[in-house]
Amino acid sequence: MIKLAAIGGGTGLSVLLNGLKKKFEVSAIVTVGDNGGGSGILREDLNMLPPGDIRNCLLALSEAPDDLRKLLSYRFEDGSLKGQSLGNLIIAGMVKSEGSFENGIQVVSNVLNLKGKVYPVTIDNMDLCAVLTDGVQVRGESEIAIFALKRKAGIKELSLMNHVNISEHAKEAISSADVVTLGPGSLYTSVICNLLVDGVREALKDKKIVYIANVMTQPEETNGYTLYHHVEEVERYLGREIDFVLANDVLPKRELIEKYSFEGSIPVVVTNEDREILNTKLITGEFLEVKSGYVRSNSKNITDTLSELFDV
Repeated sequence: MIKLAAIGGGTGLSVLLNGLKKKFEVSAIVTVGDNGGGSGILREDLNMLPPGDIRNCLLALSEAPDDLRKLLSYRFEDGSLKGQSLGNLIIAGMVKSEGSFENGIQVVSNVLNLKGKVYPVTIDNMDLCAVLTDGVQVRGESEIAIFALKRKAGIKELSLMNHVNISEHAKEAISSADVVTLGPGSLYTSVICNLLVDGVREALKDKKIVYIANVMTQPEETNGYTLYHHVEEVERYLGREIDFVLANDVLPKRELIEKYSFEGSIPVVVTNEDREILNTKLITGEFLEVKSGYVRSNSKNITDTLSELFDV
């Protein structure tokens, strides 16, 4: 079975993993820059890496009974734990019990009967910093989104507040992978942020890389971005060209476009200019689906396309 390292974070990566695990030997390399919500609280209170994105990936790769997965997905609705995920608390407990973040994740992985592996991109404290297009500097992943929206400014430059090193497990997973995927997910705070970790770009130097483009723009990060603008930014931080770009070429229904447009988000369409610039490395298809009224990446179709591309 072909080994695939999937790099990213947020909802985008976990959605993709649901499909990938069926045809590839998957290792998820996950960002740990989150400092908001329940993850941010645990990060500050317990001096640990944020567990939220890791939890989502664990659940996506899990082959455990539905009741157990439902339990770890439960989010408290009131009281002092309002907004906190039970899965986050369990991970935090295992991290403290086992003495390290990676050991704690391994225990939870065993309990959830994972079909694949989940590793943090780094085990160092990772904090994001962005310079917005209006020149304002913002520190912290959640603050970047808040200030970008508030000031109606894009992200001009993303960096880390301190040097952090790639984790050994992440380095090994990339080294042994036959193919590496980047995305889908928030362009800067879920995808590009991983490329800023010392050792990641070096590990990717000779790898076959597929960028899986988002199906919709995000007002706080990619307002007005074309497909090529996404690709151009990834390649700028990666320091090399991407081998293949998977991009959706099917529009959602008009009412959904109107709903998302009201929120400042539009479809990432493939233009003729995109086709000319990206040429043979561009692969298009029906890579979106609608679930519960929300537009998401279609993990099955993406996985099927990757399978054909790499003869799985």
